[in-house]
Amino acid sequence: MTTILTRPLGGLWNEPQEVSYGREADLQQILADHPSLIPGVGEDAVACKELQSGAGPADLLVVDQSGGITLVECKLASNRQVRREIIGQMFDYASAFWRMPMEEFEQRWLARAGRSLSDSVASANPDFAGAVAANLVEGRFNIVLAVDAINEDLKRIVEYLNATSGPATSVIAVEYKRLLTEHTEILMPTTYGKELAEAKVAASERAQGRWTENECRTWMQDHDPVNLSRFDLLLEAARQHAIPFVGSLKRAKAMPAGSLQVPLDNSGTTGHVYVYHYTGTSTSIELSFTNVPRAGGPDPLHDRTRGFLNQLATIREFEDAAATLSDLGWKRRPNVPPSELSPEALEGLVVAVAGLRPG
Repeated sequence: MTTILTRPLGGLWNEPQEVSYGREADLQQILADHPSLIPGVGEDAVACKELQSGAGPADLLVVDQSGGITLVECKLASNRQVRREIIGQMFDYASAFWRMPMEEFEQRWLARAGRSLSDSVASANPDFAGAVAANLVEGRFNIVLAVDAINEDLKRIVEYLNATSGPATSVIAVEYKRLLTEHTEILMPTTYGKELAEAKVAASERAQGRWTENECRTWMQDHDPVNLSRFDLLLEAARQHAIPFVGSLKRAKAMPAGSLQVPLDNSGTTGHVYVYHYTGTSTSIELSFTNVPRAGGPDPLHDRTRGFLNQLATIREFEDAAATLSDLGWKRRPNVPPSELSPEALEGLVVAVAGLRPG
């Protein structure tokens, strides 16, 4: 019995027929073509089929804009491996990718996908490769078990693995059920284990706390002293406009980070100007307003967003960032290295952000 009904316009409601996949490769191809159907995968992610891990080919390996890595193994209920071997396979592949040098990972991706990883993923992150490399070194992977039917044994295994594995590893099972009406085929995903995995990560992050402003300054003194004065100017301008600097949640082995946060409306929606520190001597300022609706219409928030874009575009160093936000509907997060910013540009950025506040 399905949980949905369909009908032609003006006709009677009918329960669609549940149909099976002909092959596991059919499910694999659907997810390769539509990686957004996979839980935990960020926007504009790309999937590579049968990427060789060294312990065997992973059905799908997905990389998103942030450098997040998701391993997907597809199995059908008719396959006896669905309960046990699928788990062993996934951890075998994950352990093979763990600590894999970035150069080797890139070579394997190019050999299988026919194009480089950086060309495959449209990332605005200036240290995208560094983020991928860090996830490989730390073994920070999302593991997704894609099946056509979730049974109680698989649920028990997912619960156990999330309870006993560290916060770097999440394990989720997704049932991708195929339904068929007279004229339409429907794919209905049902996720199991996502809440368990998120709760595990959240508990770990709460225990570790947030980065402080002083910790960010100390890191810059040691690793990026050239941009320390610009960091101080940004924070001083923010204080003058009553915009708080909020440290990001600490994660294992991560670099310090934080953001200027400005409320956009009374529902709790916020915009962020992130300051990220990466390995080596790299610092980046990222404009993150992905929850902002595209400017347009009479709504007061739209008026403020139009004003923000117009003001940002008057700052030479942020012209390209303003165009990216405008042209791509606020769905990208443009980055600008602080080394390119003058004191006037930093002050202008804060003034423009302050204008986003209601009232």
